[in-house]
Amino acid sequence: MELRFSRHSLFRAGKKQKDRIAHTRTVRNILSDGRINWQKLLCLIAARLIASLRPVIDKRRRLVLIVDDTMMPRSSAKKSELLAWVYDHNKGKTLAGYHGPTLGWSDGNTFLPVSFALMSTKSNDNLIGKIKTWDQCSLAGKRRSQARRQMNNVTVELIKVFPPNMSYLIPDFHRPPIFSAHYKYIRG
Repeated sequence: MELRFSRHSLFRAGKKQKDRIAHTRTVRNILSDGRINWQKLLCLIAARLIASLRPVIDKRRRLVLIVDDTMMPRSSAKKSELLAWVYDHNKGKTLAGYHGPTLGWSDGNTFLPVSFALMSTKSNDNLIGKIKTWDQCSLAGKRRSQARRQMNNVTVELIKVFPPNMSYLIPDFHRPPIFSAHYKYIRG
């Protein structure tokens, strides 16, 4: 936590031996570990934060889930795993990169990211990087297969995993919503 507020990068913060909490390699190994379920961890942290915020939120406010589809272009990374040609709706053209659907919670003043996914393409013709085989039982294998599924289905899975009950959903992507009928839609 200190690193975030120290205005230093991970590399610069690890320069001074006395200020170092952990070695830079240790932090990078943790961040790139395929056995850590980052989606579940973020979801649990967000649920705790929302539970602590609810007593101070005005009862008249609408609590909403916001679904955002962010394009992450990677034009210079040719060897990235699952890199694909994906369509960017804002620019109206196909770019090399990933889609990143993000699920967020908001009360009108506060926005908390709740869950996320990194999406590639289902079609092997649109893949740029190499296709690797992976074990479907491991968490890393499940994330890779999740990246190859249809984005609407993955977004529904992200919504179902999130514990607090919300009554409003704001979809912010260019596909027709296929979500549960339990939500009232608010056009974004």
